[in-house]
Amino acid sequence: MLVIDTRIKLLLFILINFMVFGLKDFILGSVCFAFICVLSCLMGQKKIVLKYIIFYLVIAAIQQLCVYLPQAIETILSIFTLFIRVMIPVVLFASTFIATTKVSELIAAMYSLKIPRSITITFAMVLRFFPTFSEEIHNIYDAMKLRGIALSLRNVLTRPLLILEAIAIPIVMRSASIAEELFASAVTRGIDNPAQRTSFIQLKFHAKDWVVLSIFAAAFIALFFSANTRYMGGCKYD
Repeated sequence: MLVIDTRIKLLLFILINFMVFGLKDFILGSVCFAFICVLSCLMGQKKIVLKYIIFYLVIAAIQQLCVYLPQAIETILSIFTLFIRVMIPVVLFASTFIATTKVSELIAAMYSLKIPRSITITFAMVLRFFPTFSEEIHNIYDAMKLRGIALSLRNVLTRPLLILEAIAIPIVMRSASIAEELFASAVTRGIDNPAQRTSFIQLKFHAKDWVVLSIFAAAFIALFFSANTRYMGGCKYD
């Protein structure tokens, strides 16, 4: 399994965002998605990659079939599917990033890259919040099943208000409680201390990190050159 320095993963994430949002073309966007799939597979996330590939193919198929729909529906659906298709590579690498990165490594990497403290603290809190929140969602669902109001089509149709109450109120209450617990934990660890922070995590660049970054940088330049060439060629043809 390929292990990449956290700072390189951060730089790749920024680079990937520029790549996917700058490439609306279907072919070039698909090439970019293929690069990210290969990298995620090398980082040990084959199951996640397979799910995203299937989802990408479904969205791409819908996008291609939009031309057979009425004009108004085609316009709306084309914009919607284009947005989803562009976001899939970003979400895929974000999932890989989260699955392969510890919060302590991320904080150390962000401080090393001189990223503003406010952004670093926000990222750290978000990454600590969602795993805990996911566990609470499962606990709430288990409690609903014990009360005989499991989330099913029948219950949604026959008892919608009760289902909404059983989901919304515990989520709001637990979200507030989790936020307070995380804040207390962060303050205890001195996250609001303005002094220079130290870390037990020692980040080091290796040859493979530079190779991966160089490959993606080269791909970034090549894809945008191809996009500009296609655009200029299209303008000239028109």
